[in-house]
Amino acid sequence: MDENKDTWYPFSWHCPNCGCQLTGYKNAEGIIKVECGRCRSVSVRKVMGRRHNRIDVYAPKGQVTIHTDVSFL
Repeated sequence: MDENKDTWYPFSWHCPNCGCQLTGYKNAEGIIKVECGRCRSVSVRKVMGRRHNRIDVYAPKGQVTIHTDVSFL
């Protein structure tokens, strides 16, 4: 039996919507789904490779994501 299949590793990042810290674990397909405790948005993170992650953010039903103006950068 392969020991690595039963090992769970936490993945942490900040919510792109409000900045709150999120922590989740991979499922069998390698996808991490987390609901933010502060703004209730759902983040879905997929580790694509060693240096590539994809994060999709979904606003709660009836709301929109908070957008910040970064034009001053």
